[in-house]
This record gives sequence, structure tokens and C-alpha cells, in this order.
Amino acid sequence: MLTVGTALLLTGPAVLTGCSSSARAPSAPDPLESPARRAEADAALAQSVVQTQTQTNPALAASARALAEDRTTHATALRAELRRARPLPTATSAVPPPAGPAPAAPDPSAARTALAQAARAAQDEAAGLVVTLPGYRAALLASVAACCATHAALLS
Repeated sequence: MLTVGTALLLTGPAVLTGCSSSARAPSAPDPLESPARRAEADAALAQSVVQTQTQTNPALAASARALAEDRTTHATALRAELRRARPLPTATSAVPPPAGPAPAAPDPSAARTALAQAARAAQDEAAGLVVTLPGYRAALLASVAACCATHAALLS
């Protein structure tokens, strides 16, 4: 019995370090960081189209406004999940932001194409991450992908 007790005494601290209450910052960036940044960039692009097309193309401006609202909602939901999962600030994340949106083109056709491409890229990114994430996070991104697919189809 002394041998078992000695073994536990010697290995106990090493085994219990996994149970330590000290929280360590995760080293890998959260997979939701990139979709959140993309949602923010897409919302800015769509809002830019609203501003440039309201007078000249009200139908495109309405589509852009709907996309801006949805992408803002996506960004808010993704940021809330990021804060819930990692209460530490994510500003130190090593994930580079996706390419920022180009300013909305004054040409309605180019603006429509830019919005459709942004929605498709967001759909592809979210759909690609769905299978890699558990439960709620997968459902959140599936919802984002479905919404973006709808916008892409309507803008095409």
C-alpha cells in the first residue's frame, strides 16, 4: 500500500494540474472571429451601397439595406458568442481581418455584383465552418450561411 500511496503522492500534482482553476488564454484564434469581421465589413459595404443608391436605384438600396441589417445582426450575434466563449478581449487575436470592403461603386450593376460576391463569400465561409463546430455555434453559422445564400440569390 505504501507504493501506491507514494505513487499518488508523486504523480498527484502532475495529474491535478489539468484540474487547475487558473484560466489560461487560448492560443488559437476563435473560429468565429473571421466570420464576425466579415459580417462587420459586409454591413459597412451594404450601408455604403444604400448611401450611393438611394436616389438613383431605390430597389438596389432596399436590397442593400436589408443585407446591411442582416449582416449587422450576424456580427452582433457572433460577437456575443465570442464574448461568451472567451470573456478575455479578442483584440489580441492573430486572425487578420478579411479584406475590407471596397467603397460602393456608383454604378448600380457593379454595386449589385459587389454585394452578391460579399454574400456568397460569407455563405461559403460560414458553411465551411459549420461542420467543424459543436451545437449552438454550428447552428449560428448555419443560420448565417442560409441568410447569406438568400441575399446572394436575390442580388444575382
